[in-house]
Amino acid sequence: MHEFGTPDMIQHPIFLAPHFDDVALSCGGTVCLFAQLGLQPLVVTLFGGEPHEPLSAFALQQHRWRGLDDTTVIQLRRSEELAAAKVLGAQCLWFDLPDAIYRDARYTSDAELFGSIHPDDLPLVETLRAMVEDISAPQSGQPTLFVPLAVGGHVDHQIARAVGSAFVAQGYTVWAYEDLPYAASPNGREHCRELVTQYTSTSPWLVFLTEELFLSRLKAIRCYQSQVAFIFREVGDMEETLRTYALTVGQGRLAERFWKLRGPASTAFHSDSEVRQNEGKREE
Repeated sequence: MHEFGTPDMIQHPIFLAPHFDDVALSCGGTVCLFAQLGLQPLVVTLFGGEPHEPLSAFALQQHRWRGLDDTTVIQLRRSEELAAAKVLGAQCLWFDLPDAIYRDARYTSDAELFGSIHPDDLPLVETLRAMVEDISAPQSGQPTLFVPLAVGGHVDHQIARAVGSAFVAQGYTVWAYEDLPYAASPNGREHCRELVTQYTSTSPWLVFLTEELFLSRLKAIRCYQSQVAFIFREVGDMEETLRTYALTVGQGRLAERFWKLRGPASTAFHSDSEVRQNEGKREE
């Protein structure tokens, strides 16, 4: 088990978020800590673009469930992201690629959204890798990247993890964060264990948080007012859920847990549901 000791092991931290809110939800305390240490963390939202018209019935349904206006949803999400980044002391930017629910009706149900990556989306991995490389190029020294482990199996999270694997193949250090609140559910905990075996090294890296850092994370999450109630509708109170999980992974201390990502595997573009079905057949 690794514990954060000195900023020497981290250079130019870049946190890749599939969507606005994913980083704050999953590892906002670490982002805030890095900011306090003067490491100037950058949060990059991969799928922060405007939706293409016309919206699919599934996208419209997602808006209705969250009480979002079809024409201003992205502007609202971006304003929330800016507010959260200010709380965490981070810089933020987003790419002009649309969320999965806006990509030409490729995903028309929750089963598809949390299933296999659509074949037309596979080129996005290289596109995003190149875009991230472009923004990191001006840095002196190789950045340290953070990507979602893709607990829960959302296709955009799977794509983001695959981007991380592509960077590992180029010699970058890439850490995977546990997607919350997915990882806090019983099914999520089991899925997390499977993904750790499939995609990462075996020893976690724990970043221990002070109460102040944890509260800053909660404050940042609350900036996403359009999302919080919907996100936590099945897992319970936001603070209780996240505090319990943080204390669990830290064995009694508030912590956020990361796993060192391995390079691309033959299952890189399988859905996580397919990986689980073939658990006994795959190579470790």
